[in-house]
Amino acid sequence: MIEGRKSAGATSNRKFGLRHAASREWYIFQVDLCLDGRIPGRQRKRILADLRESIDADAEYNGLREALDGLGRPQDLAASYLEERDRSRPLWAAGVMAAVIMLVAYWLFFFTYARGMLGVATQAGGEFHTHFFPVEVVAFSGDEAVGIGWTGSAALWFPLALAVLAFITASRAWRVFRLRA
Repeated sequence: MIEGRKSAGATSNRKFGLRHAASREWYIFQVDLCLDGRIPGRQRKRILADLRESIDADAEYNGLREALDGLGRPQDLAASYLEERDRSRPLWAAGVMAAVIMLVAYWLFFFTYARGMLGVATQAGGEFHTHFFPVEVVAFSGDEAVGIGWTGSAALWFPLALAVLAFITASRAWRVFRLRA
């Protein structure tokens, strides 16, 4: 941290300690999960910053446990912020996470499949062609070389199509069109 410039969060963490910061952030995280997708990011960050300051101010006089108990359950507190909002928003972060998980899972299964083909090619010798979904996979083993490969544009578009499908489904991107209507 730069001398002379201290953020409010860093000051309060040092003042209250690690247990206070962990409990406060866990509570705020639970509120944030309930608000995600229902309140725009900037407004949500402002709400969470105000909540953080409120918890710290109340904890100075009453203690952290009483401050959190006074706010109630995180879900109920988030619902009170949502009362005036009636439209749901897309969950972009959830969509990105789902797309990344889909890509990792696809490539994990793909390389496991290709490695199995390579094992067969190594034992039997020769060249083998097969498909993993629409992607053509080649495994070969001979006296001069051993390897695996894949050909065609499906090796690029198929995993990307799966990622886009996961993104749209998890983020509920179709809500963008309902919001504008």
